[in-house]
Amino acid sequence: MLDERKLKILAAVIEEYIATAEPVSSRTIARKYNLGISPATIRNEMADLEELGYLFQPHTSAGRVPSHKGYRYYVDFLLPSRKLNEMEQQLIRRVFEKRLNDLEEITKQAARVISRLTSYTAVIMGPQLESSSLKHIQVSRVDEEKGLLLIVTNYGNISHHIIDLPKNFTDSDLTRISNILNDNLTGKTFSEITGELMNAIRNEMIEYDELLNILLEILLNNLEEMQQNAPLISAGSSKMLEYPEFQDVEKVKTFLSLLEHHELITRALKEVSRPNTITVTIGNENRLVELQDFSIITADVSINKKNVGIFSIMGPTRMEYSRAISILEQVTDYIIKTIAEML
Repeated sequence: MLDERKLKILAAVIEEYIATAEPVSSRTIARKYNLGISPATIRNEMADLEELGYLFQPHTSAGRVPSHKGYRYYVDFLLPSRKLNEMEQQLIRRVFEKRLNDLEEITKQAARVISRLTSYTAVIMGPQLESSSLKHIQVSRVDEEKGLLLIVTNYGNISHHIIDLPKNFTDSDLTRISNILNDNLTGKTFSEITGELMNAIRNEMIEYDELLNILLEILLNNLEEMQQNAPLISAGSSKMLEYPEFQDVEKVKTFLSLLEHHELITRALKEVSRPNTITVTIGNENRLVELQDFSIITADVSINKKNVGIFSIMGPTRMEYSRAISILEQVTDYIIKTIAEML
């Protein structure tokens, strides 16, 4: 453990570097942080912190810069609590006062407000759809030969498919098919839709066998595809260009390219998140090499054991951790309240 003086100096160096992106000198700490000790003493303590791996010197005669180990200690033990100001709270409140009945729209709005308030990149992975359940299925007529299969989940995800209608099918037939599908499948999670359940539906609708096989095949294929592809929404990716540590164009191009590889980002978010917990992953703690210049703050949100999604902030390791965590906590609190009303 570090003694109290080293803790104060480490916190001061990190907070100054977060604010300025410039290596921090002992003279700066002595002048701005009123620690009651001389620049020479601060310099010696900073040298000790460097030897312990919490700081490093980017080049000779420069001040010190926090290492990933230094940031980790700061986040774990020194992070000051921060309340959002009235403007920040009002902006978040205004977003969620709108009528948001679709999970995709909720996540888009959440990503935008997180990015706007933090000035970092927000990346949100939608719910793992094995925890979703079917809310409504409807088969309706488009014209004499075509019909529409509409599938809605409890999270508001909607998919629709044009189907060929057998001859002589009436609107009453389509209504009866819709009612039987809803009676058997509404409220069921995707893992609960078993072959046995499908066979029971076929037995109940044997006179509609021709159309039913088409509908069930579309339904199963659609659910399988939705399970494999949790939606990924990002906002503020260009904000990385505003930070001096990302003036290297190749570094930014790598990051922007990575955001397009949804499978990699999804895997990275799953690896660093913990259920119903705010987690902070710093620099080389990320297994993905392309993310080792970044810190990621994640909130993995569930309601009644149903996964809602992983909400994350990606920014430089020189991140305003306290502020970003407070914003993410506030936004996810509103998300939980909004989605709880939908379930």
